[in-house]
Amino acid sequence: MAEVSAKGGSLLRFSRISTHGETPLFSRGRLGDGQPLCFPLVPFGNRLRDNGFNFAGTVYKLSANTATDPLYLHGDGWLGSWTVLARSRNALSLEYRHDAAGPYHYHAEQRFALSDRELTVSLSVTNRGERALPYGLGLHPFFPLTKRTVLTFAAERYWLQDAAFLPLRSEPVRGSMDFSRGRSPAGGWMNTEFEGWTGRAEIVWPETNSHLVIEADPIFSKCMVFVSSRKFDPTYEDDYFCFEPMTHGVDGHHRPGLAGLVPLQPGEILQGSCRFAVA
Repeated sequence: MAEVSAKGGSLLRFSRISTHGETPLFSRGRLGDGQPLCFPLVPFGNRLRDNGFNFAGTVYKLSANTATDPLYLHGDGWLGSWTVLARSRNALSLEYRHDAAGPYHYHAEQRFALSDRELTVSLSVTNRGERALPYGLGLHPFFPLTKRTVLTFAAERYWLQDAAFLPLRSEPVRGSMDFSRGRSPAGGWMNTEFEGWTGRAEIVWPETNSHLVIEADPIFSKCMVFVSSRKFDPTYEDDYFCFEPMTHGVDGHHRPGLAGLVPLQPGEILQGSCRFAVA
């Protein structure tokens, strides 16, 4: 079962229904119902250093878009109002048009398709501006975190961050950063970008006999793992974490090769899909 809100184009519910009742597969724990449990990252995700960038010889500036972070965060789609394009019993399409002040002018579409055992989320962005700019896509789902939760995925490198949560340098995946054989994401603060992700991840919750497989299109070659802390969020109860498929790295505008961001000419489209399947 899935429930979608036009506010932020976000999922408010994704659950497995069985003879034992409803088991949430997306969750923000004690924060309860009505919270965004998965939202789109468009025209790019995460933070932007100094709220500006230089592209093709032109300097562009953006403004902080939340009251809690000094940096422009996660794009605009998660804060905007989306419009229904089409709906049926098992599918829903939404669109978002961004023409506000700032360098990015674009049209985004999101499609949710639900089958008996799988939710597919497809996201696209079209550059509606007058010049080329770097674009990226991502999804930001929240998952239940229990004492026995196991997260499994393979990646090549991870990025260390500075105090502003911006990338410093990358290291080979090893030790506590190696999830390839499966381990708990619990254990303290984590806000880590992984690159060279294979596009597949698995989450197992033994307490509810639940097993979720995440498969993303090859364009999603990076991912973020986020585990909050009470120092960052005093209300946090160690009861959720995030695993975020991304097409690009944090602050890609300032990294060599744009770290996966794609320069789109006016009218060009960037698109990709992620599938969340109950195993």
